[in-house]
Formats: sequence, structure tokens, C-alpha cells
Amino acid sequence: MGTFSRSKSDSEPNKKKGFFRKRWIKVLLVIILLALATGGWAMYKTGSTLGKISTKDGFFSSLWKSLPGVGSDQLQGQKEGQINVLLLGMRGNDMPGGGLLADSIMIVSIRPEENKIALMSIPRDLYVQDPGTSSQSKINAINAIYEDKSEGKGMEMMKQVVSEITGLPIHYVVRIDFKGFKEMVEAVGGIDVYLDNPFSEPTQFEGEAASNFSLPAGKNHLNGTEALFFVRARYASSDFERARRQQQVLIALKDKMLSLGTLSDFTKVNNILNILGDDVRADMDTSEMKKFFDLANKIQDPKIKQRVFDTTPEGLLYDSKADTPEGKTYILLPEGGNYDKIHEACRNIFQ
Repeated sequence: MGTFSRSKSDSEPNKKKGFFRKRWIKVLLVIILLALATGGWAMYKTGSTLGKISTKDGFFSSLWKSLPGVGSDQLQGQKEGQINVLLLGMRGNDMPGGGLLADSIMIVSIRPEENKIALMSIPRDLYVQDPGTSSQSKINAINAIYEDKSEGKGMEMMKQVVSEITGLPIHYVVRIDFKGFKEMVEAVGGIDVYLDNPFSEPTQFEGEAASNFSLPAGKNHLNGTEALFFVRARYASSDFERARRQQQVLIALKDKMLSLGTLSDFTKVNNILNILGDDVRADMDTSEMKKFFDLANKIQDPKIKQRVFDTTPEGLLYDSKADTPEGKTYILLPEGGNYDKIHEACRNIFQ
């Protein structure tokens, strides 16, 4: 039996295919180089900035997801009509006195189609179950406990605990420390807050060159340091009043960004985020951050609902004491021994 040999005419189509394949690869490389030269580099720089903040996928993975037909064109919760974001404020890794304790815990619920936003604050002394254990801690310690185990774990566990408290799915979490908050306020040229009564915190900031921090009634323009003192102060008032001031400052910051056109210019937003650097983290990829920017442009002059859970008759919490290795400590517990009333309040916040 003779051996089969391929004729010259049989091999020519394969050679042509190989030629055109190589040529196509060269054309593709040229297109990529042109894209980098005509704007791709700027896109890469933007992605690099957002990538520093993201605890999720890297820049190129997020870029792939942003391509038409690849990733989702909506944020988590958007299809259901409500996006819930957990905001955490803390001292920071390099700060003494419990740098990873989440002393500001706020849920921002957004209903884009209804042009509504709700701000709900949970006090740091609420006594909760540590996820996956039989022990309990104040809620502000959850981030620190689990962040020590692995980076990003604290944010993940805070989402879980806050979801159990509120009955809401927590879609995203954003964490910012003192330095980042101060830099954000400075980046927009300060903010304006209006006070019905004078405000004073005479002792809390003695070691920080502000032995008697005070503000008069009326309009006050605050720089970054002053805004930080204002949202941290609690010795002469309470943690509940501090939470109300934090909500007030968040709204003031939003108003200032709108007045400057910051929220309509992604380059400005990216510049601010670049300044923040390592002082803010978010469990969303860069494509989701861009979707949030687009969403912010669509929400104009929203109706804002505010709520602080506290020990007033409507606050749904009461104070108590808990035994700890350090002795008796002040804690807060939910009325009725469960979160049912808080679930109802969060579910009906927009009504």
C-alpha cells in the first residue's frame, strides 16, 4: 500500500490561513498600541487609581467585565429597585486607640428610579454575635477582629452582621479612615454646615491642638480638620448625636460636590480618589465604581430620609451592661430581644 502524500495544491489553503492569521495578530497589536496612545493610557491610569481602592478584581478583569455583553449593566440591587451601601469610618491602620474599630456605621439606601436616598446609622455600642462563633462583641469591634485574620475579611463580616440587624441585603461596603475623610473635604475646598445652636467639645481633642473645639450657631465653613473634629466629637454630647452630625456632613459633602460639578466630571472624581489612595477601600470592581458615578449623575436633588437608632422611645434600642474580661461594659441591645422592629423600620424607611 502506497503512502499518502499531500499535494502542493492541498497545502496552499493552510499556508494562506496561517498568513492571514499572523497578519490579523499584527493588526490587533497595532490597534492596541493606537488605543493606548490615544486615550488608553488615561483609561489605564484611571483603572489603576480605582484598582488601589477596590478589594475585588484587578483592572484588566474589570475592563473585561465592562465590555458589552460580558458583565452586568447594572449594580447589585438595582434590578430590585434599591441599592444598599454600608459606609464604615475608622481611625486607620497606623492610628493608636483601636485603628480598625468601625466607629461610624451607616447604611446608605438608594432608590434610583424614585430619586430617593435613606441614611441609617447604627451605634458602635450595639452588642452583636460574632459571625461563626458563640461569642459576642460590640459591633464596632467586628471589623478589627476579622481584619486581623485576613485583609478584607473585616469588611465582609461587617456586611453580614449589618444585614442581620437591618434585614436588608448589603450590596457593597466602603471603608474610609480619618486621613482619607480629611483629605476628601480638603479636596473640595471645605464644606458648609448650618447649626441651630452653638456646638462645643471642650476636652476630647486636647491632645490634638484643639483643647476647646467650638462652632457658633448659623453657617460654618469647615476645613478638613474641623470637619473631622465635628464628626468625631461625642464626649460632651453622645454617640447618637455624633451619628446625626455624620449624616449632616455627608449631605453637606454631597451638596459641595454637586455645586462644583464634581459628580458630573469623572476626571475630578478620579483625582479625588487618587488623593485618597490607601485611605479608602470598597468591595466593588472598577466597572462598578464607574456605574456608581453614572448613577450619581442621574440622581438630582433626591429626597433624603434620615434615621439614627438610639435609646429614645422611637430608637428601638435600650442600654445595658455586659460582662467582659475587663469587667462590666456599657452596651446597647434591641427592644424585644431581637431585630424584628429594626427590620420593619429599615424596610419602611422610605414610606
